Amino acid sequence: MSQHHRAQQWSTHSPKLREKLTALIRRNGGALPCVECGQPVVLGLHKWQVGHRQDAGKGGKPTIGNVGPVHSKTFDDRGRTVWPRNCNQIAGGKAGASVTNSRRQASKDIRPW
Repeated sequence: MSQHHRAQQWSTHSPKLREKLTALIRRNGGALPCVECGQPVVLGLHKWQVGHRQDAGKGGKPTIGNVGPVHSKTFDDRGRTVWPRNCNQIAGGKAGASVTNSRRQASKDIRPW
């Protein structure tokens, strides 16, 4: 979890942005593209979260112009997968792996002889 998401300010922004995005999805026929994968997020069918177009860790602001819906893993009432990916967590996992891998490379003890 990034510092941005740990801040109390994010916990006040997120519900407000979700309300605005829900209204925007309704105005657009009940679907908007996922900001991570580009596939439609369908209101009432898919679970979704607020996601950033430009990551908060890279300077993205929590404004309606920089956020959009991202898929959460969704199951129907029989337990079958409706949407198999959790796009928001996949993106976070890639960012975390990048940090971990860069630290791992830096800690290797390769002697010049």
